[in-house]
Amino acid sequence: MSSNNVVDQYERDGFLIIPDVINKDECEKLKQEAKQVLNNKSSSSASVYVHASVASPLYSQFHRDPRIVDILKKIMPDGVMFLSDKIVVKTSDKTFATPWHMDCFYWPNTRRKLSIWIPFDDVDADNGALTVVRGSHKKNWTMINKPLPNGEFVFQIADSDVDQKDVVTCTIKRGAAVVFSDRLVHGSTSNSAGIDRYTVIGTYQSPAADETFDLDFPAREVLV
Repeated sequence: MSSNNVVDQYERDGFLIIPDVINKDECEKLKQEAKQVLNNKSSSSASVYVHASVASPLYSQFHRDPRIVDILKKIMPDGVMFLSDKIVVKTSDKTFATPWHMDCFYWPNTRRKLSIWIPFDDVDADNGALTVVRGSHKKNWTMINKPLPNGEFVFQIADSDVDQKDVVTCTIKRGAAVVFSDRLVHGSTSNSAGIDRYTVIGTYQSPAADETFDLDFPAREVLV
């Protein structure tokens, strides 16, 4: 896909799907490392671990992988700065769907960001695929703070506010990537199959002087 097509599609839809960013052996290595990080750094009930690049040299190397940076350079003309990354897991006992939300509500009054979501297992509607609302980054949304099944409170958008014709379930092979705007409404399906769905989500922004929000992310660095 040419740079112009990438930019046009990202600006129109608010997301891109890029196949075959990393291979199956790399996926397996990163998945096993994710398990180690969760076992060593988090509780057994956790499904998310923030600061993967702080906990793991492998993840610190991965967030600056040239294949990822080359994708980002096409849609970030002012440069690329890594902010943070997190491991997100669904398993046989971590099955609940992630509700509709926008990431920008978690970092208000900061410069725009984007994330790149890479699964280490094949994903579809049965095991927790990322779901996105095409074009939703161009609209205004109301979010409310509600609990998830595990008791954690998160900002959510009501299902009734989402037009189902715009919903895309990102059925992709392991090692592919979904790049999406922090203004894009997204969530995930439940893991009804009860099988592994390990992913890493890296978040990037344009280089600039540190904002107060940035200071909470010690692995941040300018890449381009």
